[in-house]
Amino acid sequence: MEFILFLGIVLCISILSCKATNKAGLPLLVGFMLIGIVIGQWVFHFESEDFNLAVGLCNFALLLIIFTGGFDTNFSEAKPILGVSVFLSILGTTLTAMLGGFFAFFVLKLEFYEAMLMGAVISSTDAASVFSILRSKKLNLKNNLGMVLQIESASNDPTAHMLTVLFLAMAGAGGSQNIFLLFITQLFLGILVGFVGAKVAQFTINRLHSEMEDLYLILLAAFAFLMYGTALLINGNGFIAVYVGGIILSKGKLTHKRHLAQFFGSISMLMQIMLFIILGMLFVPSNFLDIIVIGLAFAVFLLFIARPLVTFVIMKPFGRKLNEIALVSWAGFRGASSIVFAAYLLLADLPYSEYVFSIVFFVCLLSVTFQGSLIVPFAKKLNLIAQEPQVLKSLTEYAAEIQEEILEITISPGSFACGKSILELELPEDVHIIIIRRNGKTMVPIFSTVIQEKDTIMLASGDKEKLLQLRKSLKVKQQINE
Repeated sequence: MEFILFLGIVLCISILSCKATNKAGLPLLVGFMLIGIVIGQWVFHFESEDFNLAVGLCNFALLLIIFTGGFDTNFSEAKPILGVSVFLSILGTTLTAMLGGFFAFFVLKLEFYEAMLMGAVISSTDAASVFSILRSKKLNLKNNLGMVLQIESASNDPTAHMLTVLFLAMAGAGGSQNIFLLFITQLFLGILVGFVGAKVAQFTINRLHSEMEDLYLILLAAFAFLMYGTALLINGNGFIAVYVGGIILSKGKLTHKRHLAQFFGSISMLMQIMLFIILGMLFVPSNFLDIIVIGLAFAVFLLFIARPLVTFVIMKPFGRKLNEIALVSWAGFRGASSIVFAAYLLLADLPYSEYVFSIVFFVCLLSVTFQGSLIVPFAKKLNLIAQEPQVLKSLTEYAAEIQEEILEITISPGSFACGKSILELELPEDVHIIIIRRNGKTMVPIFSTVIQEKDTIMLASGDKEKLLQLRKSLKVKQQINE
């Protein structure tokens, strides 16, 4: 009972803290992490025997976040920038890991595997932090840079995870492991499981034919868990599996896709809150004094040398301008996934694990705080803030892509729909009013929106017959676009 009460208090404080964090121009995760640090110091702190639980919870949260990142990909918008984004996420992440590892080895004088592990865990970026700031200020980036960052960050977590697993295996085996074979095995089996799992999920969901929409939510979540677990079982990479699975599902037709999209968008946000708080609880503030100099040196190297060099080498051949390269470089925040991967070292009980974890946590916290507070003025200075309102896609914006049949009707005087709210119309379960045009203006309706005479409404459904029945019942002019 006390735990449930405590959980409710923490979630309420976390959500209410978002207002203050946004006002300060910082990513939301900063506030969540600080809450976790406070809880870890004065309420509950994970002991060594609790690391299995902590890392398990982090993996659970991360797999849902990564699956959602794949499911969130809008390929119609992503196609023009897919090449540069994929190179940034795979080659860019690998180069960043190598550069970070060499810096830690030659400059910070860490042991080789300790240095390479630090480079691997810190190599991924967290675009969600960037978007939380841009969305709070209703801003958008020019030249599809927002989509570049979204694709890069969603797909570089699996790459960084794979590199971390490889170097952990080498460290545990004293370097006797064949790193190339491990890499190919992790990559190939992860992709295979993700592809097959997504196709099976799509086939099963589209043939469930249940009147209960919530069953589809549970079934899709179950398939995400199955993809992750199966990949691990056969020595593949679970995060690559769920990301590839999410991408395959985002491209294909899926029953109740909008409902599924909204659900996983909300779940992803809840998982991020849980993840950031747990990571904050794992950190020991007293370790700051031991790692602050090395942490600062490492953060400066990543921000001003490694990230700019990698983004320039990759983006310049794609014809990107220097100001665009500079912004993408600056927006490469180090985030929660890096800290999760660093926690693997704690679980492995390596002799330098707490030291590396503290450095990585400090670098990530410094990165999102410093870079996050300056991302908007930096983008304005580079003239890369778009004039149009914020249009970065989220899962709830799949609606326009879901249905095959569209019915556009104009409400005539005397129609039974006049003066009724959308909820009062009692439309069939799989028929939705997606747009209303009124007096030359377009609106996205909600259940309480009242229909008026001369409104032009657009209904969507996968069932053409239901739309034709509505045409007769409303007794209005219609146009069906197929």
